[in-house]
Amino acid sequence: MNPLRHALIAAGSLLLSSVATAQRVTPSPELRDFSDQRIKHQKTLGLTLGSFALANIAVGTIAAGQTAGETMYFHKMNVYWNLVNLGIAGAGLLVSRRRQADGETIADAVRQHENMKQILLINAGLDVAYVIGGAYLKERAESHPAKADQLRGYGTSIMAQGGFLLAFDLVNYFIFKNRGDKQERVLLSAGSTGLGLVVPIR
Repeated sequence: MNPLRHALIAAGSLLLSSVATAQRVTPSPELRDFSDQRIKHQKTLGLTLGSFALANIAVGTIAAGQTAGETMYFHKMNVYWNLVNLGIAGAGLLVSRRRQADGETIADAVRQHENMKQILLINAGLDVAYVIGGAYLKERAESHPAKADQLRGYGTSIMAQGGFLLAFDLVNYFIFKNRGDKQERVLLSAGSTGLGLVVPIR
């Protein structure tokens, strides 16, 4: 290869590498805002779910020791259920705290945004299953009189917890969708160079 041509190619590669690195380190204000809002929302999700779980654990622990029968089982299941919720909330907070908007490209930000919407919709489907499962336990109480209090208490608790989570996941899905999708369309239509960019995400 011609030495001059080789030197020009090497210099061009270094220049392109420097530009790409600069774009990764200093995202556009629109991209940074898009990523920041998603990360803050994820932290809010974890804090809200964690606070709800702690309140249920505290109330359930006290109430379970002061009640009997169906009510006692209701509070016991609230404690069990929210120990899991607390673990999920804690894990979510750890992940969101490690994320930094500065390190995200447009592709990263869009992928994370779409993933969050999918996760919330999948969770909503599971929440419906929880409510149905709780109703099934209450129905079984009729044919199992020896365990009727336990089945009704557990069933009522699972229905209540599932109903809360269903509302929680759907509300947050629509917040993500209504706010984030608008920002996403702006980013994808403009791109980092001002040229049109088409990325199939649906």
